[in-house]
Amino acid sequence: MLSSQSIATVKATAPALRPHGLNLVVRTYELLLRDPNIRMLFDPARQVNGDQQHIFAETVIAYVNAMDRLDTLKATVKHLTIQQALLDAQPQHYDAIAIALIQAIHELFGKDAVREITSAWTEALDVLHQESPGGTEELYHASEPTPAGWRGYRPFRLQRIIPESSQINSFYLAPVDGQPLPAFKAGQYLTLRLTVPDYGPLLRHYSISSAATEQAYYRISVKREDAPDTSIPTGLGSGYLHRQAMPGILFDVAPPAGVFTLPEGSQPLVLIAGGIGITPLLSMLETLVTSQPNRPVRFIHAVRNYAHHAFSSEVRAAIRKLGHASADFFYEEVGGDAVPGVNYTQVGRPDPAWVVRTNPNPEALYLVCGPRNFMRYMIQGLRLQGVPADRILYEFFGATDEDLLTAEPIAA
Repeated sequence: MLSSQSIATVKATAPALRPHGLNLVVRTYELLLRDPNIRMLFDPARQVNGDQQHIFAETVIAYVNAMDRLDTLKATVKHLTIQQALLDAQPQHYDAIAIALIQAIHELFGKDAVREITSAWTEALDVLHQESPGGTEELYHASEPTPAGWRGYRPFRLQRIIPESSQINSFYLAPVDGQPLPAFKAGQYLTLRLTVPDYGPLLRHYSISSAATEQAYYRISVKREDAPDTSIPTGLGSGYLHRQAMPGILFDVAPPAGVFTLPEGSQPLVLIAGGIGITPLLSMLETLVTSQPNRPVRFIHAVRNYAHHAFSSEVRAAIRKLGHASADFFYEEVGGDAVPGVNYTQVGRPDPAWVVRTNPNPEALYLVCGPRNFMRYMIQGLRLQGVPADRILYEFFGATDEDLLTAEPIAA
């Protein structure tokens, strides 16, 4: 554990990080991104809009605030090890991040960054490093659920590409060795290691949209996201998959991972998706068809319009196969091609009060996935309607101030 003197020193300097947090992480990123092996761990699009810098700064501050409370610290460290597994961070990457952060802190405090401050922060990061490997190892083992599982990366071939909407394509990936795929938990994602022309290596995470019982291939369904800024080259991530990937190309793929998964048990489920957030929930729905066909399920999907509506037929087919299931589709915009009662059932966005009022199962679990503002609106709305926090599940990869169960409501 940290010495009391180091805790006191780190906490004394931490307040300066919040007003200067963005400058601190921008400088940290500048130092890190000189190494292309480090650069592929970061999302340049999220750096442009500030999301990644904000999360990085708030995560550091969360660690500082928790370092003298063991139970809270363990929860914080567990969250950080999840981040490390997500990014495929290795020990050498952690060392590089720590060194860059220490250098950035030294530059921030200037002449005040005396040996005591640098030493205390170095000790704090070293403790975090010592605590993290066990948790990361548990996550890796969790992704090897059967003898067919693997560690690290495995070569997969892109078999086919299927358009699902005006912006979403599905990509079918099969292992090059032809061996059966391991079972995974519906809701998990894959990490793809891409090589993007004129940019270099890139890691991206995409939810598996196929059923967890499928053994021949994994399907990921990806929305095309245009670059948010002209300083970012086109073709990164989803743009590369949509514009340049062709059947036959090989990808390095890490095993399925993630904790936003189909809940065990028999509690009724309310699956609420916004846009591309349907992908993990679709995998859950498809898995229920064969694993728990009589489990009560309600499926709600909100999209912009008919052109953006993906997997309509697939969802309806799954609903018909389930014994106690229903589906509602919400369109924000209703065009001439959309037929009420056929393509959509509601206009506008799903109102949390309506969701709770029309749900006949008071013990239902609510699973929410979609853009952050959509999730914030839905989750906060469900809480205001009296749904307990322990019955609301969603993906959480952000910092402490992004805890959607406690954040202030905003418009979707």
